[in-house]
Formats: sequence, structure tokens, C-alpha cells
Amino acid sequence: MGEFKQKNRRAPHWGKFLNRLNILLVIVFALFAVLIMRLGYVQLVRGDAFTHLVQMTDTNIAKVGVPRGYITDRNGKLLVDNEGLQAISYTRGQDVSATDMAKTADKLATFIEMDTENLTDRDKKDYFAAKHMDELNDRLSKDEKKLSEDEVYDAQIKHISDDELDFSDEEKEAAAIFKKMNSAYAFTPTLIKNQEVTSEEVAKISEHNGDLLGVTASMDWKRTYPKNDLLRSVLGNVTTTEEGLPQEDADKYLAKGYARNDRVGDSYLELQYEDILRGSKAIYETEVNQNGEVVRQEQTYPGEIGDTLVLTIDSEIQEKLEKYAEDYLNSRTVSTNNQMYMVVTDPNTGDVIALVGKRRDEDGNIIDDALGTINSSFIMGSAIKGATVAAGYQYGIITPENNTLVDEPLNFAGTPTKASWWYTVNKDSSPKTLSDEMALTRSSNVYMIKLAMAIGGLNNYYSGMDLSGLSDETSPKLRAVYNQYGLGVKTGIDLENESPGINGGIPDNPGNALDLAFGQFDTFTPISLNQYVATIANGGKRIAPHVLKEVREGEDSKDHGRVVYSKEPKVLNKVKNTPEQIQRIQEGFYQQINNSEGLGYDSFEGFPIKIAGKSGTAETNEGENHSWVGYAPYDNPKYAVSIVTPGINQDAQSSNVQDIGRDVFEIVLGLNNQSNDQDNDDNNDSATTDTDQTTDDSVAE
Repeated sequence: MGEFKQKNRRAPHWGKFLNRLNILLVIVFALFAVLIMRLGYVQLVRGDAFTHLVQMTDTNIAKVGVPRGYITDRNGKLLVDNEGLQAISYTRGQDVSATDMAKTADKLATFIEMDTENLTDRDKKDYFAAKHMDELNDRLSKDEKKLSEDEVYDAQIKHISDDELDFSDEEKEAAAIFKKMNSAYAFTPTLIKNQEVTSEEVAKISEHNGDLLGVTASMDWKRTYPKNDLLRSVLGNVTTTEEGLPQEDADKYLAKGYARNDRVGDSYLELQYEDILRGSKAIYETEVNQNGEVVRQEQTYPGEIGDTLVLTIDSEIQEKLEKYAEDYLNSRTVSTNNQMYMVVTDPNTGDVIALVGKRRDEDGNIIDDALGTINSSFIMGSAIKGATVAAGYQYGIITPENNTLVDEPLNFAGTPTKASWWYTVNKDSSPKTLSDEMALTRSSNVYMIKLAMAIGGLNNYYSGMDLSGLSDETSPKLRAVYNQYGLGVKTGIDLENESPGINGGIPDNPGNALDLAFGQFDTFTPISLNQYVATIANGGKRIAPHVLKEVREGEDSKDHGRVVYSKEPKVLNKVKNTPEQIQRIQEGFYQQINNSEGLGYDSFEGFPIKIAGKSGTAETNEGENHSWVGYAPYDNPKYAVSIVTPGINQDAQSSNVQDIGRDVFEIVLGLNNQSNDQDNDDNNDSATTDTDQTTDDSVAE
């Protein structure tokens, strides 16, 4: 009985347990029922909404560069053009991983050929790391895993062995593609390939577009030069997509809406007129999926090509003068005959018709140095004497009615004899009374020296006199007048890095101040020499030379749109000489060419157009600098010319600078063509018929 009672006391315990288990089962069943009902609701009622959420994409804006504007000469002939190129580009999403890009690069490498010449070991390591990140993490030590993110990556790279970089050709191509992709900025299209892209490659990209997220077949462009190296240094260059924005100016460009890999002008005209040439970018809507990958691009704005720069340059004249300069240097065998510069402008407007510079490099090759016309300076010699005569007028030393001085050898205490060329060459010491016009015609050094002496307070010359009394203001006074004509100051040309020449300051030896008066002390640039003669030619207005003529609205047809900007002549100053005084300087230049005693008479005899000009020769340590300035037609100047051939070695074949002046004007005026241009027709009635003989014009002045 007792045992029976004990068993009965245990029964209620098991009953309670079974009751609790049943309750738990009911609760579980209820929860499953709720879950099933919820899943049914999600699938049947909200299924479409959640499917849309999973597939939802984000739309962003991508901007793509357009071809730059053209650059033409004054007659519309193309100097800088754009060549269209088939291209393959990649647009990187916001959060695309390196691993995903490596996978895309692998796929793309099976469809295109990629140049791997510039692929470095570091490029290969970056590609390898993107594909084997987990494996490289396992190779890290405990201490390396504690490093910063950048330091960890460097450690991972160090764990890649050389054997693992023994890539197949296709892997190398994939690595080259990955390099381009990895350098891309989010939503900024980056060129993968734009050289020798085949139609077959474009077709494959289009066919497998769904497998190559962010990759598209597109169009690109590159700068071309129809006139080859013509004026090449002045036109400037454009950066590549790899170079992108210059680092020092990146912030400035980014603030203007540029992307870091945009191509921009990096020198001279391409840089100077970047805002005009750049155009407006095409705009694309870019859809990105939940993984940050670009899945669709659609153009919403085609962009506009940059505007066209129309230059003042006449490319036909420029070409002929460049060839002339090359032929001149090619005929010289002595190493010092290495440079030649020529500038042609319209003296009434400042239009630069030609800007020619050629020099021989260290390897003996003749290269373009048009920029040397604005940033290289030389001692010019007697070509600048017109400005000295102008100074004599401005300081009241001479007048149009009273302007004669005696040319004679000058002997100063402690200074070598100073004389004109006929004394140094022919030992002719006889005194010669010269007017201002004849002093320019015959290129008298002594006349200019006596003007400078009088400006400096020494009015009466006597043999053996001491120059210590010459005022320190002599040189500054001369330069003040020279500056009015453009000598020794920047001309204001619309090109960067112009040099004003070298001002020698106040000479320690007062005799050097007198040398300044006939061009033997300060240095001047070929462009400043041109501005000086142009100022004389136009009657006394110093006009800034310029190479930009106008800007035209950009058009893909290359017919060039309407004019949106025209460059107007800019008068920098008017000289302080009267019209009568300037006319006497003009007449002196005219007589040097057309008077039988003029140094240019032999060279220009019989020339069909009236020309005025002035030559110069200066002795330097490198040899003789020959210079020449002139303008034509004399009665109605349309062209001003300056020529400089520095460092002439007399042991080499040489050319009289006056002969060069004639050759240049034959080219400029079109007289070397079978049919002369209108300038020639308009001025045939002004031809000279003088036949008198002159002195040898090849001597130093």
C-alpha cells in the first residue's frame, strides 16, 4: 500500500509537465502560423514593392569633355585641328571595390588589345592584390594587422613574390586596364583605350555591355597640326588624360567644374585661351545599382565644341619665312651661326603677321624658337639710332631747322677712339657735317654720340676731353625716349613670358653711356625692335602687338561661326615727338634704302615698292649681331619688319642683313610669286629708279 501511495504521489508531476509541453507546442504552432501569414503577406501583397527596392538604382550626373576649339590663321586656314577617335571608356561607381574592378578588367581583356609597354611591377602588384586580398591578409603578421589602413596595404604589397608577377599576356593587359580603372574618379568617365580601337573591339564591347558594368564604347579626340611644326612653340600644348590638371593649378580648375583627368592647355595659346577653347561638357545620366556599379548611361546634353581662335598670323607668309630661316641656318657650318629671328606686323593695328624663330639645338637640329622673338634679347647696334635722334629732338638738342653735327673721330681721355664705320674700315678721318636725316642714311655713330653728350651736359667736344662731367642721367634720359618707342620695355604682346630686354643700368665707364646711343650697350628683343620701327612707321603711336585677331563661335563643321569677339588695336602711348620730327626720322630711314649713299642702297636697288629701313651691327663675345628694321610701302605702311641674326661668325658664310631684308620683303609683299598680290599692284607707281653706286654696306656700323 505504501508503495502504491508513493507512485500515486509522482503522477501529478508528470501531468503538469505534459500540460506545459502542450502549451509550448501551441505557442510554437501559433508563431509558425504568424510567420507563414507574414511571409504570405510579404510575397503576395508587398512582393512587387520589395522586388523594386532590391532592384532600385541611383541616378547621378556624369560630365564628359568635348573637343577643344580650333585655331586658324587670319585667312581661316587650320593651324590646330581635332581628330576624332573611337574609344573605350570606363565610368566608376561610387563604392565599387578594387576586386570588382579587377573582375571587370579580366573580362574586358578578353575583348580588346591593350598596350602594356608602360606597365610597372607596382601596377602588377596592385592588380594582383585586388584579386587576392584575402590570401594577402593571411600572409600578414599580427603586428602588420595592427597597422593603419594605408600601412596594411603597403605590407600586403610586400608579401607578393616576384614569381607571382610572372603574368601571361592577357593578365598583363588586364593589369593595364585595371590601372586605368583604379585611377578613375567616381562618375568621371576615364579613357581605357583611345588609340587604334578597332570596329571589332567596339562591337564586342556593345555585345557584352551587360557583363562590363561601367564600360562603354565612345568617341574621343586628339589635337592635330595640319601645318606640322608651323609656329608650334607659340600654339602651345594640351595635357593628356593621364596628366590631367596641373597639380599647382588643380584647385582653380576644380572650382570651375573641371574633373581631375580633364585635358587642359598647359602652355602659351592653349593655356592662355583655355576658357575659350575648352567648350562645354556633354552631360550623361548615370544609373548605379545597389553595389555602386554603373548599369546605364544616357546622354542628356551633347555639349558644345570650344570656340575658334582666329590668329593674326598669315600662315603662307609664316611658312615661307620659316623655310627661309631654316635654309639660312642650314647653309651655315660654323657653330655660332645658330639663330635667326623675324617679326612682321601691321604697324597700324599691331596684328602680328609672322613670328619666326629658328635655332640649332645641341644635336645640330634646327628647331622652332618663335618664342625667342619675345623672350630672347640681343645687342642690336645701329638699328635703334632712330630712337636716339628722337631723344635729341625731345631734349632740345636739335630741331628740324637746326640739326647738323660734325662727324669726326672722337678721342676721350682713358677711352678708345670712337668713330663711325668709314673711319674704322676705310680710315677716313675727314670731318663730315651731317644732318639728322643723313646721319641715319649713312649710319653715323659720332652723330649719335654727340647727341648723347649734349643730353648729358657736354655740348662742346675737344680732343682728349674728360668724360667725367657726363651726367649720370644720360642713360636714363636716353632710355626714357627708347621706352616710348618700345625699346627696353615689354611691348604688351598677348603672349606670356615676354622679356623687356636687359637694362645695363648706369655704366661705371661714362664711355659706355655714349655706346648706348648707337645700340652697343642694352639688349632688346626682336619683338621690341619691331614695335620701335612700327611706331616710327605709323607716325608715333606705340601699339601693342597681338596674335589674336578674333574669336568665332565653335562649330563642328569647321566653317567657323559668327564672330563673338574682335581684338581692337591698343595704343599704349604716343611718343613726345612732333609729326615733323618723326617725318625726318622716316625720311632718314627712306634715304638709307633709296639714297646712293645709304647703306641699303645696293641691296634694294630696283625694288618695285618704296621701302624705308635701318640696319645694325653689334660686336659681342659670341660674334657679330646683325639686325635690320624696315617698313613698306613707305607712303602707306602696311608691314613693319624686324630681323635679327645673332652671333655671326665671320669665318662662316655670311649674308648681308640688307639682302636678307630685301628677301623678307619680297616674301611679305608676294613679289616672289608668279602673280603679285594687290599690295604690289597698288604701289607699282612708287618704284625707285636710282642707279647710283654706294659704299660697301657689309661693314660694321
